[in-house]
Amino acid sequence: MRAKYASPWWWLSAALALIGSGCEEDVPSSRADAGADVGDDGEAAETPDVAPDVEADLVGDAEVAPDVAGEVEVDAPAEADDEGRDVEDVPEAGPPCEPLPGDYTPRIAGSSTDDWPACISDDNAYHPIEATIGTIARIASFEQIADLLWRRGDAPAPADFTAARVIYVDTNGLDSRIQRREDLHYPPVPAGEGACTDAGVPERYPDRCAGPARILPIVNDAFAQGTAGTDPRVQAARIEAALLWFLYLSPYKEAHTCTETPRDCDSAWAYYTGGEPREGGLGLSSYVRVLDEETHDRVWDGLLAVRCWKNLDHETGVSVDLALRDRAIAQMDRALLAGVARIVRARFDVLAAATTDEARRPAWAFLQILGGVLDREATARDPAAAAVLRAELARADPAAVDVAAARSALDALFPCP
Repeated sequence: MRAKYASPWWWLSAALALIGSGCEEDVPSSRADAGADVGDDGEAAETPDVAPDVEADLVGDAEVAPDVAGEVEVDAPAEADDEGRDVEDVPEAGPPCEPLPGDYTPRIAGSSTDDWPACISDDNAYHPIEATIGTIARIASFEQIADLLWRRGDAPAPADFTAARVIYVDTNGLDSRIQRREDLHYPPVPAGEGACTDAGVPERYPDRCAGPARILPIVNDAFAQGTAGTDPRVQAARIEAALLWFLYLSPYKEAHTCTETPRDCDSAWAYYTGGEPREGGLGLSSYVRVLDEETHDRVWDGLLAVRCWKNLDHETGVSVDLALRDRAIAQMDRALLAGVARIVRARFDVLAAATTDEARRPAWAFLQILGGVLDREATARDPAAAAVLRAELARADPAAVDVAAARSALDALFPCP
């Protein structure tokens, strides 16, 4: 299988070559019909580009400068580490992170020191339940879209957005799953109220119906504006952040539905890994691995915990040990959230390095979407630190963001995977 690894600092390299263009009000207007959120190997509300719980604070966007062509200056650090970061921006090393009691630990003596029974994952490898995993093709599509829109040195042209959208709307591709993706961190739609795939339901339950209510409008609007040639780097950043949001939600959803549909455990694994081994990774894992390998490994441990549970609990049928399932999913989700936090922190680094509006706006567009995804868990862990992060993401002017405060809040909220 193809493996592609990119330095986490290609975002900054892209900022150096940035060519700015006009910016319109960032409120999507597209709508789409959604299908049922069933296993993946199987009308949206108009919302701003923000995750739940922070959107009310992000209404007043600052006006931006008119189109400017030319190189974008960034601050040169007086002293940098081996990865090019300001030394003062590198978090101080704290005590090493340890697995929590009850975690599955396949990297430690083949799980022999934890309290999990022996299972198929003890060899530290993922063993698919089915021979074919359709989700792998969706992550390959993400990689193709990335190459066309944001993993490049120049600004994408309208033709690039058109080509990327063809990939995005492919049958059984990313679009079909975003249209029906639910965020299972939130309560289900009440009985008798319909489903997230029914007209009007996403508007009433946007947190649960995150795919059609929140993610889909961003993607549709960004493709429309990018195809029209409007602010292409900003639109690419919006699509990138929205797709990463979807890739974060998907393993959580698939691990739950694996209870009744065994192949969904394969989808949970593939949504993070792209079908690659622990040492590689595509899609979301390609971001996390280069930023923090231990967090990447902890996600893998969590995915193997999910596979271990299913192996122990009716692998080919309906599982009944929901306590063990929930333990595995909690371990996986904790690490996934830490991975998203690492990505958000790295994009704050890009924002801090930018000295012009043209360099700030793509990073800011990305942060307003993916940064808010952390708010639910951040508020549950530490309301005060969450309020700091929320306040910085709510700034009307990205130049006014206190990046140091945002980074400190992230480090306090998500110290360990």
